[in-house]
Amino acid sequence: MENAQRPSFDFLSHGGEMGALMRAKNWDDSLLGPTDGWPPLLKSIVRVMLSSSHPMFLWWGPELVQFYNDAYSTTMGPERHPCALGQRGRECWEEIWPIIGPQIDFVMAGKGSTWNVDQLVPVTRHGRREDVWWTYGYSPVEDNDGVQGVLVVCNDVTAQHNAKAELEQANLALTEQICQREQAQRIEALQAAQLLAAEQALHQQHEAEGERLRALFQQAPGFMCILRGPDMVYEFANAAYTRFIGGRDTIGKPIRDALPELQGQGFFELLDGVYQTGKPFAASDVTLLLRKAPHGPVSQVYCDFVYQPILTNGEVSGIFVEGFDATERVMAKQALERSELRLREGMKVARMVVWDWILATNEVIFSENAAELFGANWTSMHQVWGAIDPADMKRMDQARRAALARNGTYGDIIRLVRPDNGELVWLQVYGTVVPDAGGVPRWIRGVSIDITARKRAEESLREAGRHKDEFLAMLSHELRNPLAPIRSAAHLLGMAPDNVARVRQSSAIIERQVNHMTSLINDLLDVSRVNTGLVVLEKDILDLHQVVLESLEQTQPLIQERGHHISVQAPAEGEVAVWADRKRLVQVLTNLLHNAAKYTPPGGRLALDVVAHASALEIHVRDNGIGIDAALLPHVFELFTQQKRSPDRSQGGLGLGLALVRSLVSLHDGHVTVVSDGKDTGSVFSVYLPRHVGAGPGRDGEAGGEPGAGALRVLVVDDNEDAANAMAMLLRLAGYAVMIEHDPDRVLDEAAHFAPHACLIDIGLPGMDGNELARRLRAASGQATLIALTGHSSRFGRDSALAAGFDHYFVKPADTARLFELLASLYPAARMVA
Repeated sequence: MENAQRPSFDFLSHGGEMGALMRAKNWDDSLLGPTDGWPPLLKSIVRVMLSSSHPMFLWWGPELVQFYNDAYSTTMGPERHPCALGQRGRECWEEIWPIIGPQIDFVMAGKGSTWNVDQLVPVTRHGRREDVWWTYGYSPVEDNDGVQGVLVVCNDVTAQHNAKAELEQANLALTEQICQREQAQRIEALQAAQLLAAEQALHQQHEAEGERLRALFQQAPGFMCILRGPDMVYEFANAAYTRFIGGRDTIGKPIRDALPELQGQGFFELLDGVYQTGKPFAASDVTLLLRKAPHGPVSQVYCDFVYQPILTNGEVSGIFVEGFDATERVMAKQALERSELRLREGMKVARMVVWDWILATNEVIFSENAAELFGANWTSMHQVWGAIDPADMKRMDQARRAALARNGTYGDIIRLVRPDNGELVWLQVYGTVVPDAGGVPRWIRGVSIDITARKRAEESLREAGRHKDEFLAMLSHELRNPLAPIRSAAHLLGMAPDNVARVRQSSAIIERQVNHMTSLINDLLDVSRVNTGLVVLEKDILDLHQVVLESLEQTQPLIQERGHHISVQAPAEGEVAVWADRKRLVQVLTNLLHNAAKYTPPGGRLALDVVAHASALEIHVRDNGIGIDAALLPHVFELFTQQKRSPDRSQGGLGLGLALVRSLVSLHDGHVTVVSDGKDTGSVFSVYLPRHVGAGPGRDGEAGGEPGAGALRVLVVDDNEDAANAMAMLLRLAGYAVMIEHDPDRVLDEAAHFAPHACLIDIGLPGMDGNELARRLRAASGQATLIALTGHSSRFGRDSALAAGFDHYFVKPADTARLFELLASLYPAARMVA
């Protein structure tokens, strides 16, 4: 058990002396706490730093907690090493804080990086104050929440600085000696030999100092070179520079000849600019394509560099180049970013949120995708509990207490209500108790997975199973019912075979019941054939007037029997043609008319209206019958779905007719919709079909055309897919450019890209109703014409819609002729295609 609780130091493996010191240090009582709780970004940076042979130093967090590697530790002296490890920055470097403090604040504030070349930063080392010169850069260590720390890549250049100063002093001395020699020559020729000897001595001294300086440059860990003249000819390059460019011989060559692959990457232009202006240039994490081996391929590397002009007599005579190969650092950073991106994308696709709950404070820290799943950015577990179903909360609390008692794990499925839209979300929750070294629970680390889609699918399967069972029970009842009168009639025939009247009556009973059973079986066979793709339409050019008459003939007996009044508005004979299967199209209208008659109390009113457009047809069957419940309305075209029967079961049937209607209309490239305001309000079934415009059999179902570049753009917003698709089909056939959106939360973004001229918006949208959506659209852009569509006129009034920002108001099913006239009058430049 003790081994299992021991902190993991895998990210501190290797790293030389400093890696060993970090592993040995007790971090539990430090500013950062146990290493298991360190942020992944901190672990990654420490691992990169320990793996580098270049001096690197890290200040982390608000307290600027310190880390450094072996290469840096040699520059610190016993006063700070190793006690600086894990110490606050200000406490460690108080003597030089006025110098480095503002730079650290600059980086931590997210204002960028800093770069300092040959900077004097005096420090106390080995018991005495030393003037030390540094070349260093401060870089931000950041993630999505901002800058978390400052990474220092540095080099102690005191030796190079002193060598340079000595060289300058030698040059001054040489100049002074030359002046003295010239003066001596004018005064006394006798001293010429002595002055010549002095000059030679000074020259030798100058050469010695130059060689000393070159030796120092050669030993520097960063790359350096000197370019002379406007052609940038290499005068000097140290070993690090030669390694960086792949071991090529450069001395005496112009840089454009030595490194031809840099052409077009901007470096030559930068050098020319420094040479011409005399202004230095510095950059970090710069990408360049470089050949790392003679005659080898070009590869991508990264570097930090400084171009420093060399002045002679006030004029630029060359450029001193200094920098570091940053490839390892940049690639490590990129690898870390890619890893974090893959993790975020994986969590998003899996709809998974990870979290840490700090038990002492009830603070909870979620992954950044929490708001997408939960609808809120919670920081306290009390806020989370307020959104969880109380029964689930009680059950989860019991499981969590049991896990805390044994430092174990727990899990359960809970329901959560999103605070932003009130949507119910199902979550699979797992939690693991994390104790400290003493076994006391300190926090709970967990994961929550959105399983709402799975739960809804399970519910759909259960509902489908229930409908299937109800259907089978109903089928059994409907098939058994005719058997009783058939058996009775057969019994009567056997009892009195010579009674002509009784035989006639019994035969009539048997025929009626057999016809009823045949009708039921035919419905079953039709649905089966359609669903298995066995129905092949026999299409021809039909007169819609004749189709309507034939449908009315088949349903007239039932309409008369129930005492209904029916009104018909249809085009005259020969005016409208459709490319359809006569038998199946008659079957569609007959089923709709039968339904209207069946579910309307005796003496009701029915209507059959046909509206013809240039490229489309609408057929509406209306009644003032029992209506359709709101809960049933979205499912009326599904198999095994039927309105609740009356107690006397007088309406009969298997509930297959509307499913068959939708399938047959779909085979004709059309759509069918239904609208009802609820109980006893009647209903309207609408069929939308392409109109035949002389295309012929070779272009079955084709009508209308693609919208032109200047066509009217219409956005249709309706959560009912059939209604939205039907309206979109009519608009497209009329030559309009149409976009459909079912989710109101996505409408604003879609509208910003689509820039619609008009928006047709259903009032009864889920989550955000149409009135609220209209207000937001109007606030975002007042250009589009907003048209309300509602199937619930009693609930959503015209006044409230117009007050919300709608320009026009239509009750479903909308009068499309009037709607198209409205669109044409609003935008005469984008007319319907005739």
